[in-house]
Amino acid sequence: MKNGNRRIPVNVIMLGLVSFLTDASSEMIYPLIPIFISALGSGPVVLGFIEGVAETTSSMLKLLVGILSDRLRKRKLFVLIGYGISGLSRPLIAFVTQAWQIVFVRMSDRVGKGIRTAPRDALITLTVEEGQRGRAFGFHRAMDHAGAVAGPIMAIAVLMVLFLGFGVSNPETALRMMFGLALIPGMLAFAVLLFFVRDRREPAGGSSEFRFSLGLFDGNFRMYLFVITLFTLGNSSDAFLLFRAGEALHDSGVMETILCGIGPVKNIVEMFNGVEARKTVLNILILPLIWAFFHVIKVLFSTPFGSLSDRIGRKRVITAGWIVYAAVYAGFAFVDMLPGDKRLPAIFALFAVYALYYALTEGVEKAFVADMVRGENAGSAFGMYNFCVGFGALPSSVIFGFIYKFFGAAAAFGFGAFLAAVSMTLLLFFVKENR
Repeated sequence: MKNGNRRIPVNVIMLGLVSFLTDASSEMIYPLIPIFISALGSGPVVLGFIEGVAETTSSMLKLLVGILSDRLRKRKLFVLIGYGISGLSRPLIAFVTQAWQIVFVRMSDRVGKGIRTAPRDALITLTVEEGQRGRAFGFHRAMDHAGAVAGPIMAIAVLMVLFLGFGVSNPETALRMMFGLALIPGMLAFAVLLFFVRDRREPAGGSSEFRFSLGLFDGNFRMYLFVITLFTLGNSSDAFLLFRAGEALHDSGVMETILCGIGPVKNIVEMFNGVEARKTVLNILILPLIWAFFHVIKVLFSTPFGSLSDRIGRKRVITAGWIVYAAVYAGFAFVDMLPGDKRLPAIFALFAVYALYYALTEGVEKAFVADMVRGENAGSAFGMYNFCVGFGALPSSVIFGFIYKFFGAAAAFGFGAFLAAVSMTLLLFFVKENR
C-alpha cells in the first residue's frame, strides 16, 4: 500500500514498550499458574473457572470503557488507570493460600486489562493512517509477545537464583517469592505510559450518547461479532495447553531424564526427595521455557502477518489462522499417544504452530474492526469486539475444564477444533470485507 513503508509513529512504539513491560510482568506468573493451582490441591475444573471468570470480567469492562472513552475522548486516562490496577494487583497471587482465592487476584488483573484495552486500541487507530493499521497492530502485538518471551525467562532465572543461590527448598515458597517480584516490570510500564505516551486530539462529533447498542454498527459488523463469539466458545484458556503439556511430559518420564542432564538443573532436582516435589520443580523449569519459545514465534511473525493482511485482505489471513488453531487443538488431543521420547519435541512443535495462529489473527482481527467502523466510534467498536471475545471466555473455559475432567483431553480439544472449523466457514461466506 501507498503508506505501508512509513515509519511506525512514536506513540505506537511507546505503547508497544508499555505492553512489553506489562507482559514481562504478567508472563513471569501466567505459565506457572497451573503448577501453583496443582500445588494447592486443585485441577482443571478450578483452572477453567478461574480463567473464565477473569476473562469475562475483563470483557465486560472493555465494552463499557470503550463506549465511555468515545464519549469523553480521554483515551490515555483510561489506559493509565488500567495498567496501574494490573501492575499493582497481579503480584498479590503470592499471598493466596487456597486455589479459589486466585479468582480475585486474576479478576483484579483483568479489571485493569478491561479498562485499558479498548481505549489503547482506539489510540493506536487514531495515531496511524488507514494503510498502516495492520502493520501498527502487528507491531504492537509483536512487542507484547516479546515481553511474553522475556517474562518466562526472567521467571526461570529468578527461580534458579532462589533455589541455588538462596537455598530455597520449597517449590511453593519459591513461586510466591517470584510472583512478588513481578511488581517491578509492571511499575516500569506505568512510568513509560505516564511520561512518553500522548493522547490524540480528536475532531468533535460522533455519538455522544452513552449506550449499550449494536445499532451504531451495520449488519456486516454484527455478523463478524457473532462469528468471533462462536469461535471464542471453543477457544479455552491457554493455561489448559500448559496443563496438558505438563501432564503429558510427566507421564512420559522423559522430562526428568533430559533436564537432569543439565548440571544446575540436576543440582536443583537433587535438593528434593519426593516424586511430587521433583515433578513440581521440573514443571516449574520447563513450562516457562516452552511458553517463552511459543512467544518467540509470535514475535517473529506478528508484524509480517499484520502487514500481509494490509495487502491480501483480513479474511484470508484470519481464516488461515483458524485453520492452524483447529489443527493444533487436534494435535494436543492425541499428544499422549506418542512414545515418551517423542512427546517433548512434539509439544515444542505444537506450541510453535499455535504461535502462528496468534500471529495470523490477534492484530489482524483488530485491524478488521478498524476497517469496518468510523473513527469516532472506534472505542465502542473495540469494546464490542473485546466483549464478544470475553463473553464466551467463561463458558468456554468452564465447559472445557469439565469435558477435560470427565471425558478426557481428546474430547475437550476436539470440541475446540470443531467450533473453530464452523466459525471459519461462517467467516468465509457471511462476513464481507471492504477492500
